[in-house]
Amino acid sequence: MYRFTPIFLLLAACADPVEDPNAVDPAPVDLSFCKGDDLGEIVGRPAAEVSHLLPEGARVIGPDSLVIQDYRPDRLNVSTDRAGVVTRLSCG
Repeated sequence: MYRFTPIFLLLAACADPVEDPNAVDPAPVDLSFCKGDDLGEIVGRPAAEVSHLLPEGARVIGPDSLVIQDYRPDRLNVSTDRAGVVTRLSCG
């Protein structure tokens, strides 16, 4: 009865994403709580090259890293991609 349903799902997956005209860019992240406010320039650089710039207690988180989900606003989290390049900074 509904033999063509999978075809519609495949076509929907190929459709261009719809952009929300009312979307607002996210607010800049305040990294002053975790001493990362002056480290914005390390995004895009290899973590191994910038590790000496990180404050004490900072943790580098890779894409497959297991991390404790305890929230500490004074801790800097440095997220990296598979190549070890810094992709994001956050407090927590």
